Amino acid sequence: MAEKNDKTGASIQQETQKLKRALTLFPLSGLIYFTVCGGSFGIEPLIGYAGPGLALFLIALTPIIFSLPNLLIVQELQTMMPAQGGYYHWIKRAFGPFAGFLAGWNNWVVSWLDVSIYPVFAALYLSAFIPALDNGATIFGIAVSAGFLQWLVAVVMIWFVAWLQIRGSRVTGLFTNSLGVLMIIPLGLLAILGFYAWFKSGVTPQLPFLPGGETINFDSLTAAFSTGLFVVMWNYMGWELPSAAGDEVVEPRKTYPRAMVIVLVLSILTYSLPVVGALYGGAGEDGRYAIWGIEASDEEAGIAPDVEAYGVSSEQIDSWGVSSATDVTGWEFPQIGQIVAAKITGDPNSALGVFMVTILTISAVLSMTGLFIGNSLGGSRVPFALAEDGMFPRWMVKVHPKHGSPYVAILVVSVIYTIFATNAFEFLVVADVFLQLLVVLAEIAALWMLRRTEPNRPCTRVPGGMVGLIVASVSLAGIILIAFYSQIVEAGWGSIGVALALMSVGAALYYPFRKYLKPGVPDVDPFEASPE
Repeated sequence: MAEKNDKTGASIQQETQKLKRALTLFPLSGLIYFTVCGGSFGIEPLIGYAGPGLALFLIALTPIIFSLPNLLIVQELQTMMPAQGGYYHWIKRAFGPFAGFLAGWNNWVVSWLDVSIYPVFAALYLSAFIPALDNGATIFGIAVSAGFLQWLVAVVMIWFVAWLQIRGSRVTGLFTNSLGVLMIIPLGLLAILGFYAWFKSGVTPQLPFLPGGETINFDSLTAAFSTGLFVVMWNYMGWELPSAAGDEVVEPRKTYPRAMVIVLVLSILTYSLPVVGALYGGAGEDGRYAIWGIEASDEEAGIAPDVEAYGVSSEQIDSWGVSSATDVTGWEFPQIGQIVAAKITGDPNSALGVFMVTILTISAVLSMTGLFIGNSLGGSRVPFALAEDGMFPRWMVKVHPKHGSPYVAILVVSVIYTIFATNAFEFLVVADVFLQLLVVLAEIAALWMLRRTEPNRPCTRVPGGMVGLIVASVSLAGIILIAFYSQIVEAGWGSIGVALALMSVGAALYYPFRKYLKPGVPDVDPFEASPE
């Protein structure tokens, strides 16, 4: 039996050593950028639901009290343990194999729920160019629904990205860099045009702090803050996810921290400049900010009931080119770009307006593609790391002999993404933020535990000594707990109940996996980085 166990461990180790360290600074930066940010798309609801003043405040404040502490804590843990699997090993080392398994399971489930959304969103944006994706089509005499066509587009994207990832992490990272450059140009142009329109008009719109200029009091501020906080946190989350590819990063103790700093700066600029430029360049004046990112709570009634609560009449909404009675969504960046262009030209249907709609829609498709690539990286690496540690089926550790990528894990998660891209599981998406933030809380606790149990491990520590660690921990944990409380107050326990149910599945799987898969597989040493 001992000989068999030795052979099992040796065969897994032999397979994992085929992983290629190919992620240098800029490819890794591209992957982290599309994990954490991925462009300005998705920030629009922050303006409509939280109000422009509070939205700008949150865009400025969140990187300081949420992203920076998160970055510093992840940096210390990742430079201490740069192994494949990242946060799985951090939490396992601090609190034992059960806690580590649940952390890995939680974020793997998050990848099913969250990552599968992006190909569907890409298909929805493409419907601007391919009407069949919105209206359906008849193909060879057979009526095909819009939903099925959207799913087909999503499937093509999922399997293209699977092929790309099998080709290796460096190829994937360089591809995201190309996407990022092409995606950011239209957003940069929107910002430039917005500031130009603002300065040209010589008028600064008076934008209220809360939606509809509500009086600032505890109830109104709490309602707007809770909604806005979840939106902005969702747009700034994910710093720890690429750490799951630790054995594929060149000099991970140096490269990962540098990449995170680059991404933090890019993320702040990506969110702030287009939003400020567009708000003051025409898309925020006369109450227009109220329809940014709004989704109708009742599709049959349109967006009017949702926006009229902020003092905007149906006539105003209709005059802005949005049907208050039939449209179920308000403005996103393609429409916002058209409004900014109209501010400059005086014509909403000008050539500049059409151009802005077109390039920003293309930018949105590129953004969704990049977000899918960046977030799916951890989706395949976590099961690989669990299998390497004996907690998932051993065939998950298969590495491509030529490209050095965990190709079996990539294929498995691509099948899962294909299933979840059907939208049949859309109701589960509400649980993904809660699950991911639970892992972040566990990372904070893990760092405190490891400071005590592994005090002499080399790493890049949170600056400021013990005071710096306290400030980072309290800031990050505090905003997460506020977000949980606000979510419960506003939406009840439903999403948290779903999240706990998904966690219980992982907890139930742990014991049979530990009993039947772990024997013969030694624990991975997360402090020992594999050879460069």
